[in-house]
Amino acid sequence: MTATYKDLQRETGLSLATISKFYNGGTVRAENARAIERAATALGFLPNAFARSLRSRRSGTIGVLLPALDNDFHLTVIAGVESALRPTGGSVIVSSSPDAEAGAVDLLRSRMVDGIIAVPSPHDVVPLARAAEHVPVVQIDWRADGLDTDGVFLDNERAGALAAQHLVDHGHRRLGVVGGDPAVSTMRGRVQGFRAAAARAGVDPAPEAVLTGPLTVEHGQAAMQRLLVLPERPTAVFCANHELTIGAVIALNESGLTLGREMSVLGFDGRELAQVTVPKLTVIEQPTHELAVRAADRIRERLAERTAGATPPAPPVDVVVAPRLVAGGSVAHLGPSTTTPEH
Repeated sequence: MTATYKDLQRETGLSLATISKFYNGGTVRAENARAIERAATALGFLPNAFARSLRSRRSGTIGVLLPALDNDFHLTVIAGVESALRPTGGSVIVSSSPDAEAGAVDLLRSRMVDGIIAVPSPHDVVPLARAAEHVPVVQIDWRADGLDTDGVFLDNERAGALAAQHLVDHGHRRLGVVGGDPAVSTMRGRVQGFRAAAARAGVDPAPEAVLTGPLTVEHGQAAMQRLLVLPERPTAVFCANHELTIGAVIALNESGLTLGREMSVLGFDGRELAQVTVPKLTVIEQPTHELAVRAADRIRERLAERTAGATPPAPPVDVVVAPRLVAGGSVAHLGPSTTTPEH
């Protein structure tokens, strides 16, 4: 026999109203949510998504819009959103948007999604702005110009500052940066944070040692090759994203120089990459799963506001998530630092 709300009520001691609110996307106390989830698992309860959608006029589905499906960051976003929605019976529809012709935003809207979590591409800004007039939209990873919605982002300036401080604290004074496209806010923020923290420590990377370009392995490789032949070669290099880190490590391996001895490298993300380099790579870690979960939480909060009839809607909110440095052995210690670590 299929378990019902009344079975959950007997198992948890909670009211039918609380259980119904939980399964219809409302906000309930954390301990009540856990009790309902435990009871649902024990009883084999499966919410009737179709009936619920008829009652609430919601599909229980969130759209995830990504530029592509070809890297770990994007796949982790999908997994994080799905894990956040699963306990309440929600589901995910994923659409990639390599170009405007893909019509990815309109495709999601045609599937009657309740909201959209987007890593936005420039060609998606206008259709996402139109979509935001009807459903909640949350930007993740970077804020697109002209798209005034909620967002969940890494503290990118802090990420760059952590990298610079770590290198300076290890005695490095000649610093290099393999950066991405400065038109992308995340890349701009990481490089700005790096340079500002270095300046506070009395270090000013040479202009020719701060390289920017597309977020590709190829650019990372080419940039590191250029740094390695500078007359005043940097002793340590910060790579501002995962693909750039991979390319830089490839170039360093091809050069014959030893990672962590003849050249220090501080990468970004890529915990798996860090495990296979010798020595292990020191990286700035972006908590991608947390970013995705927090984005799903913002969607749910916005839907709850709409259910409550909040008018006018609350202004857009930015949720900022802190990075962390995971130390390996790829940054050599050149001597005592004269700087004070950041707190």
